[in-house]
Amino acid sequence: MAFIFGAGHSGTTLLGLLLGAHPRVCFAGEAWNSTRLGSRNTQGRVLGCNLCTADCPVWSDSHADGSPDVYEMLARRTGRRFAVDSTKAVAWVDQQESALPSAVRRHLIVLLRDGRAVVNSGLRKYPDATPEALTTEWVAHMRRTEDLATRWPGTVTRLHYEDLAEDTENTLRSLAAPLGLEFLTTMLDPWHSEQHPLGGNQGTQFLVARARATRAPAGPDLPPPPDTAGLGPSKRGYYRDHPPAVVLDTRWRDEMSPAALAVFEAIGGDTNLPYAR
Repeated sequence: MAFIFGAGHSGTTLLGLLLGAHPRVCFAGEAWNSTRLGSRNTQGRVLGCNLCTADCPVWSDSHADGSPDVYEMLARRTGRRFAVDSTKAVAWVDQQESALPSAVRRHLIVLLRDGRAVVNSGLRKYPDATPEALTTEWVAHMRRTEDLATRWPGTVTRLHYEDLAEDTENTLRSLAAPLGLEFLTTMLDPWHSEQHPLGGNQGTQFLVARARATRAPAGPDLPPPPDTAGLGPSKRGYYRDHPPAVVLDTRWRDEMSPAALAVFEAIGGDTNLPYAR
């Protein structure tokens, strides 16, 4: 059992999908969403599997109650005994970890990313947000992350999004060993794998849905290739022409204004020292 933890916009969905392409691994996405299955989000979309039709073989008739049984349910329905959860709420992770059977090995993957990239992604997604508010929240979340890592009862593996994006194979090889997994080349091609994540980054999952759909004809279990209309406005342009591949995203270097960078440095510069790339 592994939990991927870090700030939002740090590549946790990407890492989860890469791991989930391993035949022994089931990537649950942000599994806390299992407590909200069937509800509607602010866009009116029914919350469920992001890559299936309404008849998802994993989640469509599931009524998870937020207990670790959600991971056992995933193992039964997917035939994969190693679950990965990318929920970024400390309370959820603490609750789930403490209730796991003692025999289950607990892994924490701390995914780090330059805080300037994280804040810039937030500014792009939430135009009304301020650099002050987003930087303050990022600092607080990284403190929670480091606290969780310090008291974690199992193995802790730290890796940088930038390394994952620039040297994907070697980064996954170094990660697989502490997880007790063998590295397989299938992990480099999540775009055509069968996965059933909840929540997470819409854009990254759009690439998976598009690649899968273009490889096989449409059918009851595989919808036609999606278009970018389902993505938020901040993602459409970027993902429209994005290849089905891991690509380092350094847009913050061009997009972040000098004023926003100054605010970030004043509030989060010291915190960012271990993460800056």
